[in-house]
Amino acid sequence: MAASCSSGGGSPDTSRLTDREREWVEFAYAHEKNEDVKRTWEQLPADGVKSYLDQQRPRLCGDTAALMKSLKEAGYEAGEIQDYKRKSAELVC
Repeated sequence: MAASCSSGGGSPDTSRLTDREREWVEFAYAHEKNEDVKRTWEQLPADGVKSYLDQQRPRLCGDTAALMKSLKEAGYEAGEIQDYKRKSAELVC
């Protein structure tokens, strides 16, 4: 399976995701400011990426004020936060 080659290859393994989930993960990964978080994404197997997304869904789709606050604390600018919120609502909620 070619998907197994993506582990550690510079992007998350999205082989177990729907097209919309894949688009969100690729967006989130591309906009991630923390290099340690990016490396963690890269090292997760496909099931781990799916599980992480499933765990994050309530945070992404529920308490948007808390999501926006955590993004601001992570160094995101207002426009980036709005893009993140919009993409989350559009693709995973």
